[in-house]
Formats: sequence, C-alpha cells, structure tokens
Amino acid sequence: MEHYYTNKPNSNSNERKISGYINDKKYYFYTDNGVFSKGNIDFGTKTMLENFSSTKEEAEVCDLGCGYGVVTIFLSTIYKNYNYTMIDINSRSLLLAQKNIQLNNIESTVKFLENNALDNVEKNFDIILTNPPIRAGKEIVHKMIKQSYNRLNYNGELWVVIQKKQGMASCKKLIQDIFSNVEVVAKNKGYYILKSIKKLT
Repeated sequence: MEHYYTNKPNSNSNERKISGYINDKKYYFYTDNGVFSKGNIDFGTKTMLENFSSTKEEAEVCDLGCGYGVVTIFLSTIYKNYNYTMIDINSRSLLLAQKNIQLNNIESTVKFLENNALDNVEKNFDIILTNPPIRAGKEIVHKMIKQSYNRLNYNGELWVVIQKKQGMASCKKLIQDIFSNVEVVAKNKGYYILKSIKKLT
C-alpha cells in the first residue's frame, strides 16, 4: 500500500492550496495526493516549530523529511541567516516544497535534495529537525536518528517530534543511547518534542 514515504507516488495528482497558522501567523502551501498531511499543517510539526528555539546566529539546517516545506518555510521567516537543506524521498513533495518556497517569498538560502533519509549525504549540519515517517516503520525512523548523529557538527542539535502511541519511548531511548542526552522540550496531545545535542565525549 502506497504511503507518503514513496519516491514516485502513483496516486493521481490533485494539487490544491491550503492555509494554516503557526504562532498566530498565517501560511499558505500547495499540497497534493501522495504527500504527508495533505489537508492541513500537521499538528506535531506545528507543535515542534512553536517550541523550537536556538541561540545559534548562523547555522546549516537540515529539514529531514521536509514534505511540502512547512518546517523550512516557518523557520526561515525567523532565522533568516540560516541556510536550509530540504531532504525528502518523495519527489512530489519536493516539487511542492520548491513551489511553496516561492509562494511564501522565502529569501534564505535553500537547497533541495531527493534522497532516502541521509544515505550518502556528506554535508554536516548544525541543526536537524524531523517529523519521522512512522508509517515507513521503526527501522527507517531509527536509521534517521542514527544518521542524524553522524551528520551533526559538535554542539549540533537534533529536534524530533513523535507521538507517544507511535513509538516515542523506544525513539527517546535510542536518542539517549546515541547522544547520551535527550530533553523533552514540550508535550501536547500525545506529541513529544525531543531535543538532543551532539557533545564532545
């Protein structure tokens, strides 16, 4: 059964424009069949963004599993000096993300990469944010966590949103085991916002 963690969605295209609020600011997005949360801004993603903060003046940011672009578009309106790399396996999502960058008049430096998680990515990042694809299975989710550690600079930050009923406990344990630290930044309606820092050991 096809889901959004698919390279080339087979579902018929039915592109539309949606709108939604994050921190009381309205954003517009093109969405389509075969992409994640096509009807509205995902609540977990919105919760992560509304609780995100960083003291970094400049940063290379990885929007891992970027979908149609909510994370990068929101953050780039606040952290305008950051550079963003949007990564997704779903080619339809990436095309939408490119359109949405233009739709929302984003001026930050943004790169797009069609890729399976962080496979063969050699670039390092200061911040990685992800709402991992639960439907793809635990193996994929855990791979993304492990790869994130390897692609973070020291003092780099990993931000993850995950529901309690969809494997939060095992995900949190894995992050703790890899990073030796994990903070629950926020909880809202069963969604947990987890943050870890890659520290010198």
